[in-house]
Amino acid sequence: MFEFFYKRPYLLYSVIAALFIMGVVGLITMPKNLFPDSDRPKVIVVSKVPGATPAVVAATVSKPIEEEVSTLALVREVSSINMAGVSVVTVEFEYKKGLDAAAVDVNNAINKVKAKLPQGVNPAIYTAGSFTLPVDVFALSPKDKTITVADIRKIVESDIKPALLRDSRIGNVEVFGGYQGAITINIDPLKLKKMNIPLSKIGEIIYTTNKDIPVGFTISKDNFYTITIYGERDIIERLKQLPVAPNITLSQIADIKWDFQKRFAGYLGNGKESIAVAVQRAPGGSVLDTSTAAREIIDKLKNRYKNINFELTDTQRILINTANRNMLEALRDAIIFTLIVILLFLGNIRAIIAALISIPMVFFSTLAIIWMFGGELNIVIYTAIILALGMLVDDAVVVLENIERHLSELKNDLETSIVQGTKEVIMPVFAGTVATSIIMVPFLFVGDFPQKIFRPLISTLLIALAASYFLSITFIPHFSKILYRKGHEKTKFEKLLEKIYQNTFGRLVNLYLGVLKFSNGNRLKLFRKMILIVPVIMFFLFSLRNIMPTIGGDLMPPMDTGIIKVHLKFSSNETTEQVEKRLADFVKWLHSKKEVVMSSIAVGSEPGILSIGSGSLPTEVTMTINCVDRFHRKKSIWELEDEIRTKLRSLKNVKDVDVYDFGATALSSIKAPLDVRLFSEDYNYLPSIAHNVVKELYKVKGLRSVNISWDNDFVETKLIVDENKTLAYGITPLQVAMQLPLKGVPVSINGNLHTLQLQFLRLYSKSPFEENPDSLKMIPINTPKGTIPLSQIAKIKYDITSARIERDNMLYSIDVNGYRAVRPVSMITEDSVEALKNVDHAGVIVSQEGDIKQMKDSFSRMIKAIGIGVVLLLMALIAIYRTVILSFVMIFVLPLAMIGAAWGMLIFNKPRCMPSLVGILLLFGIIIKNSVLLVDFYQEFRAKGESAFEAALESVRVRFRPVFMTAFGTIAGMLPIAFERAVGLERLSPLADVAVGGLLIGTILTLIYIPMFAYISDRKK
Repeated sequence: MFEFFYKRPYLLYSVIAALFIMGVVGLITMPKNLFPDSDRPKVIVVSKVPGATPAVVAATVSKPIEEEVSTLALVREVSSINMAGVSVVTVEFEYKKGLDAAAVDVNNAINKVKAKLPQGVNPAIYTAGSFTLPVDVFALSPKDKTITVADIRKIVESDIKPALLRDSRIGNVEVFGGYQGAITINIDPLKLKKMNIPLSKIGEIIYTTNKDIPVGFTISKDNFYTITIYGERDIIERLKQLPVAPNITLSQIADIKWDFQKRFAGYLGNGKESIAVAVQRAPGGSVLDTSTAAREIIDKLKNRYKNINFELTDTQRILINTANRNMLEALRDAIIFTLIVILLFLGNIRAIIAALISIPMVFFSTLAIIWMFGGELNIVIYTAIILALGMLVDDAVVVLENIERHLSELKNDLETSIVQGTKEVIMPVFAGTVATSIIMVPFLFVGDFPQKIFRPLISTLLIALAASYFLSITFIPHFSKILYRKGHEKTKFEKLLEKIYQNTFGRLVNLYLGVLKFSNGNRLKLFRKMILIVPVIMFFLFSLRNIMPTIGGDLMPPMDTGIIKVHLKFSSNETTEQVEKRLADFVKWLHSKKEVVMSSIAVGSEPGILSIGSGSLPTEVTMTINCVDRFHRKKSIWELEDEIRTKLRSLKNVKDVDVYDFGATALSSIKAPLDVRLFSEDYNYLPSIAHNVVKELYKVKGLRSVNISWDNDFVETKLIVDENKTLAYGITPLQVAMQLPLKGVPVSINGNLHTLQLQFLRLYSKSPFEENPDSLKMIPINTPKGTIPLSQIAKIKYDITSARIERDNMLYSIDVNGYRAVRPVSMITEDSVEALKNVDHAGVIVSQEGDIKQMKDSFSRMIKAIGIGVVLLLMALIAIYRTVILSFVMIFVLPLAMIGAAWGMLIFNKPRCMPSLVGILLLFGIIIKNSVLLVDFYQEFRAKGESAFEAALESVRVRFRPVFMTAFGTIAGMLPIAFERAVGLERLSPLADVAVGGLLIGTILTLIYIPMFAYISDRKK
């Protein structure tokens, strides 16, 4: 490759220019997100069952659907939430399935199971994933009294939502906030009795009369005519005149108006009652492109609707822009730190210039390849490039140094020095690149969550390493012609730097040489070597045994993104309106805090809306609070959470308060960092046992809040119908229920031909029958023997029941969720297991379903990948150097670097986690590269006829400076990551913490033990 491109400079510069231009294009146009999409494919099935209790919903709808979808291939988990009138079944698949294939399979399963579901139940299917999280949420509220929130909902549904969806950059738009439009028909039961009209007849007349009925068509030679009877009452006044009996119209027995359904959801945007418009990206789409499109459209709509206030209440854009800007700043700092280290160690301005030129080339070449393969930019990609800096510079400097050695020491001319100097180091540079790369390859195929989140990082590292190797042996030799055209003499400044180096780090060479000479002394050689080896091994075992348990373990460390999540539960029998009133004072207090930028508060949920309030009861509140980023505020996110938690707990009728940071769990499917899930075939026993678990978990150190996912806390009104009495009157209990229009069931659909919107016609009982359960006793019931009051055949009873029931893996389940601040999950889980020993849970299955479950699986996969990587590395070294012994020598020092890795995590106060395991992998790659160069020079000196011991000494003399420069250059480059100089970097900083600590110790040990074991094991010595 070197000779090919050296003879074709124009081709080389054309390739470099093309990669540079494509890299710039990629930097500008590639989708930008915070982290790679890591959620597994999820399909959600929502079914409406009007009037059914959670128990009935679970037994008649959710259970048959669960049983059918569980038979599908690659299903990981099936769960359901069952509320009054609504079933929500979630099917989570393995990554291999793919979202489209998952949706098709679930749709086919639903078609098969429909026959088993109650009549009139029509499940709707939705796909979910990282793209479900809203990119932007806009709150629309009235500016004045000329418009109401209900009016705004109609405008949003008919105009604003379609306007947003017409832009291809927007994946989906969801509308939330209650006030769903409907033509309500409030019937007066007393008037029905007086006019002797059965309630069932009213529903039947509306259903059969108020719809379009095509009755036939005629065909002529040239034309096709359709004849239709239009029965729709698209005007309220005409609907009022609908005949329901001879000489009786609908308006005589009911109040009819274009209103909204009974509210079970509400929305507060920045403290104002609003309608939320949640904009979502398409799967794999760009957050920033979607946000840009939405904001452009909203800006235009503001001019059209001047009496509507448009406010941004939640966004991913600020976080992603801040994180990407921070990462570019961190990259800049890493380059500066790395160049300073090179300057201090080499005292060579030419090396600095070469590094300064090669770094952007490698950066843009890497981005070009990522862009060509359809990748995206995120924190993980930037982190990989920063991590590679030290290694990238090393390749260029090794080539440049050897060319300069030929010029200064061998006195060759420039052309000969470039050709011979480059050829001499091609093999060690290639071997180092291969060794570093091959140990990382298994991580590309580790599977499941670790592969999904870290494959982009490993891929980027491999691309950067390949680009660095290519440029170091093609561009650097050509660039050397420019650098050395006026000679190779050092400037006064360079000589000063050289003097400083020789009086500082340079003196350490003699220390290393002294250690090697001590190991090969004339007396007690074995004892001397044991003195050097045994303490290190003992310290290695001590570090692993004592430090690892001390620091604990996490799947991914907590991070301060400036976004706070809140889940709040009020008494189950309160109304949505009451909850909104109770929040009023809190919202004022919240927005008085200087750290708070915006807030998005959802009360309850709406069927089919996944991005806001999904699955919440009407008295449950979910909040997203955006704060100033951590670089511009004094308080940490966890301090702010404590203040908010304390304030919320003071609210009247509050049952549970969970306040936690955005990204509290690594995956959205993990409900909480600590999730103790109880399973049973009978749901009645679960809440009482769960409460006992809560009491014990409150004793666990580090937990800020503990709650249960559902409870028996809903006051239910039961209508006890006396079957004997109903039979005596000639009717059945079902016929009695049909005469009680309390469910708001749609009996027809009214089409607005102007806006192409549909409005449901819903039947309700007129006040007071709807509001006061006791007043139901007065409702007249029509029987074959005359009209009687409901109290004649039924009694009203009050009972405590569940407002929600959950199922998981075809068993009833309840989750006891615990949220922490920063204490590692492994420690919290261990303490919770001990606490659960005090709970009697006979007949109930207990399982740990929080972060710990995924952590164990991920750790197992990653440790196997590291082991496979080391084996592949050993095989590659044997193949390259054709020596088994020296290959094992190079591998030997890798575990010893774990000493520094363990202490690095302890000093930086980070737990062992997935990023720290990747850091170990990276550490091994850098250490092995230095080992390769030491062994390569050792073999070179042996080939010149020097003894094994002298060759070991010479390898240290020659490679001491480059090895230390590579180590400290890499450490310097990692400092912005280790010190978390970007929002979101808390998640990946353990990677740098491990590498920094490991490199400090590993480099020291490499320069001692690689040469020592090389001469000890040399059979030809």
